Amino acid sequence: MKAKALLVALMTLSATAQSSSANDAEHNHDAPGGKVILLARDLEIRLAVNALPKELRDGAAVLVLESNGYVKVRSGTNPFTCIVSRRGGNFYPVCFDEEGTRTILPAFADDAVFRMRGSSEQEIEQKLAAGFAQGRYRPPSRPGIAYMLSPATYMVNSGKLTRTPPHTMFYAPFLTDADIGGVLGKTAFVDRPGPHGMIIVLAGEKEREALMSESQSLVDEVERQIGLK
Repeated sequence: MKAKALLVALMTLSATAQSSSANDAEHNHDAPGGKVILLARDLEIRLAVNALPKELRDGAAVLVLESNGYVKVRSGTNPFTCIVSRRGGNFYPVCFDEEGTRTILPAFADDAVFRMRGSSEQEIEQKLAAGFAQGRYRPPSRPGIAYMLSPATYMVNSGKLTRTPPHTMFYAPFLTDADIGGVLGKTAFVDRPGPHGMIIVLAGEKEREALMSESQSLVDEVERQIGLK
């Protein structure tokens, strides 16, 4: 799915739920990547779990990116595993349920490692495609959910990280918009059709306001660290 089409879709869907914010950007996994941002461990843990509803945060497992890749720094008591993804050069917390942790998270983790080792966007996509062909990565075998509800979620837009709306994703391997009646800008839609395709549902106006109110200090701290403030 093209970056501009995604940008139009998210901005229009956002306007349907609320007045559109000038800071809303596309859910763009394929934009040209920038440098890999590393955070202090405590801040990365707090940011990672911020993707979840509050009731699930304390029980989630957490992986943190270090110089040689992601390491597990906290075990969980519920089905979720949280990371701050650098997929596609973007920067966003995401929490996968057990099935997503098993099938989707490994490709996200390897993307960051390839990126830190200097691979180009084309090389990274080729390596990930080879991983699918060789069975290292797999599509989810059942329905599931991944949360990206943190307002501290940033996608590359015109070469810069830009805050993008909180949303929830449902695993939809090999599904297309035609299968669900998805219409860009009007309904939920399928992002990255293929083995790791997702149905994206944006948070509504009241939920977004509540999420920002609850997380404003974290957003400010993160944006200072990544150079947006």
